[in-house]
Amino acid sequence: MNKLTSGLLGVWIGGMIAATAQAQAPVATNSTDIYRKMQKLEVLGTVLYFAAHPDDENTKLLAYLAKEKQYKTGYLSLTRGDGGQNLIGNEQGVELGLIRTQELLAARRIDGAEQMFSSAYDFGFSKNSEEALSIWNHDKILSDAVWIIRYYQPDVIITRFPGDARAGHGHHAASAILANEAFTAAADSTRFPEQLKNGLTIWQAKRILWNTFNFGGNNTTSEDQLKIDVGVYNPMLGEGYGEIASESRSQHKSQGFGVAKQRGQSFEYFTTTGGKAPSKELLDEVNTTWSRIKGGEKILPQVTKLVKEYSFERPENSINQLIALHKTISALPATTPYRKQKLDEVEKLIVDCSGLFAEAVTGTGYAVKGQPLKITITANKRNEIPVVLKQVSLNNEWDTVLNSSLAKNLNFSFPYTLQVPVTESVSQPYWLAKPMNKGSFEIGNQQNLAQPENAPAYSAVFTIQIKDLEIKVARPLRYKFTDAVKGEIYEPVTVIEPITVSVAPAATLLNVQPGNEKTAQPVVEVQFKSYVTAEKLPVKIQLLQQDKVLYSKDSAISVAAGNTYTIPVALKDVSEYQQVSGIHAAIVVVQQGKTYTYTQYLRHIAYDHIPDVNYFSESTMKVVSPEIKTVGKKIGYIPGAGDKVPPALEQMGYAVTLLNEADITPANLKQFDAVITGIRAYNVNDFLEYKYATLMQYIQEGGNLIVQYCTNTGIGPVKAKMAPYPLQITNKRVTDENAAVKILLPQHPALNYPNKITAADFEGWIQERSIYHADQLDVHYETLFAMADKNEPETNGSLVIAPYGKGNFVYTGIVFFRELPAAVPGAFRLMANLIALPKH
Repeated sequence: MNKLTSGLLGVWIGGMIAATAQAQAPVATNSTDIYRKMQKLEVLGTVLYFAAHPDDENTKLLAYLAKEKQYKTGYLSLTRGDGGQNLIGNEQGVELGLIRTQELLAARRIDGAEQMFSSAYDFGFSKNSEEALSIWNHDKILSDAVWIIRYYQPDVIITRFPGDARAGHGHHAASAILANEAFTAAADSTRFPEQLKNGLTIWQAKRILWNTFNFGGNNTTSEDQLKIDVGVYNPMLGEGYGEIASESRSQHKSQGFGVAKQRGQSFEYFTTTGGKAPSKELLDEVNTTWSRIKGGEKILPQVTKLVKEYSFERPENSINQLIALHKTISALPATTPYRKQKLDEVEKLIVDCSGLFAEAVTGTGYAVKGQPLKITITANKRNEIPVVLKQVSLNNEWDTVLNSSLAKNLNFSFPYTLQVPVTESVSQPYWLAKPMNKGSFEIGNQQNLAQPENAPAYSAVFTIQIKDLEIKVARPLRYKFTDAVKGEIYEPVTVIEPITVSVAPAATLLNVQPGNEKTAQPVVEVQFKSYVTAEKLPVKIQLLQQDKVLYSKDSAISVAAGNTYTIPVALKDVSEYQQVSGIHAAIVVVQQGKTYTYTQYLRHIAYDHIPDVNYFSESTMKVVSPEIKTVGKKIGYIPGAGDKVPPALEQMGYAVTLLNEADITPANLKQFDAVITGIRAYNVNDFLEYKYATLMQYIQEGGNLIVQYCTNTGIGPVKAKMAPYPLQITNKRVTDENAAVKILLPQHPALNYPNKITAADFEGWIQERSIYHADQLDVHYETLFAMADKNEPETNGSLVIAPYGKGNFVYTGIVFFRELPAAVPGAFRLMANLIALPKH
């Protein structure tokens, strides 16, 4: 019996522990941290901040509320930021949303707030709230917002934006509209009554306020508004909230939001949009002490005494008082507000005061279905307090009864091998588990809204006894390893299939002229990676369109764990391939009468500032049949912030050379028919300032320089001169991917050679037409297109061309970085024409 077969006979281990999956080293809690957590026990106030995107939140205010006022503080970002641009890599769409989800969680770990999301999808820039609410499905996202308010039970809700044009973005305005509607609807039992089950009740917040602002040239603050100084200094933290906020905001690295630390007085302004307006504080007339709940009068003196008698040198001296407090809170009725929250806080304090360290780690990042996973369990009690480790369980199924008294500062470790069940679910982010709608994810049960990400695949629960109190301490199973440069690293553990499958290339162009060997005999490569070892495994290799089998071949393959294999299939052997819109692969394995079909590939995203991200998707090759004529062969590409344009150019038959600073010399550039800069190249590459003369010389001598969009904002300034004649980069854009495109210069070579560009070439585009248009153009520039979103004036800065010497300079805000990877035929044809612009 081979290893794959034996693995498929695994035993089921089910259940999930609802714990926060943090893939960073365990947090070291010092004596000051413990004291501040004790102070937080005295506070029973809750605030919910409400906006549209990652980066919309006011991190200074969040830090002030969470760490100075010590309120339970949450940030609800309606979207995960999927539709934005990426300054650190080439991920777009849901992949960018995965990155920004983790950036938000990293930010919250710094500023102390909690993170939540709705099911809304960031479909890109929206110019008005009507469009946003229509695409999102107003009632669906309102329902999410109401559920979160009923679940989180905030005393006060704060919006970042107003519900009108001053918000500057349709999503921003829509977030405020939904927040104010949800403020009222959450207290109405006739609205979304299906939610009033499983413990949820209606909830009326005391008030909802708009956190007015002064940025982007728009000052919405005034001195008659409620004003709070959130820039105060906290000596226990050693920082002011401006400093903490800058660290938090700087986690939004994919957006280039690193900011300097701010110190000193800093006022935030608020105007009331619902409920009773406050006069001095955000939570005016909200009782934030234990006296707000029935039975709280017994708890308040215990907490006061606990804080007063705390010893910074001997935190363990507080354990008896914490245990007594735990018993008092436990005696409250189960439905008492704040009971669960405060019990959790007390139990964490008991663990902190005991000096207990506990972890469950493994030496691999992947738990392969049907295969063994070696785990090491460790506990260490680092002070004199008696602690008995009664048992350890994994996902509440496997457990080991120990009843061992832990010795002071000695590691108590033992190994365990988990047989990962064949029936285990892979670790897919819950919002990607089902096909999504245009404007929202299908998240299944709304209770998923309580978690910003999946619970860990496996958690070890340590049952400990201190004095007469038994506590369960959950720790996520993590992949632990040592990097020679970075040191000890912790990452998530991902449950995966034993085989992952993909196809390459992402697009096949069937009719490139003059063509080359690659396009004349197109091949689809079935690539699969094995995470198991097996000899002569009988498989069926298939290519499909949706569920329709276009190609099938029986084979027997020997595989080794960790290896990737490629099987080329001539596209001519795939039935109906010229008519299909997408082809994906499947590896079918039959073992002991059971059939296992593998169709997804594993995408791994790694950046130093966030935990590694893994998700599963179906790899699809798109087939492009329309004719695409090309002229020229060699392209020099100067990478920018990251995009997938170079592979698309290679599909067109061009030889693409990536150019770094040292490669940009007059002699080297002469070989290229065109030089193209990646998106935001002039925002992220300082060296382009010093290469300006070289690039201009290249154009003068007959080259074509094609500059893809750059931004010109305080966040992403243009760092280098780019054009031979004056122009300005603006934030003008056309967000409707179906907006009409008017051809202004029908005889221009860029629209005729070698491809005739017509309105048909702008069909099938995704997300948007163009962004960051050029304006204030010198007379040398020619503008080829005029386009506009609904009810807006036309703009002609999406594609501008200026002859210069013998060559041409092109600036384009047209989103080739989206359309080429999406295999839009017209985008290929237009790009080919820009590359082929004739010499003068």
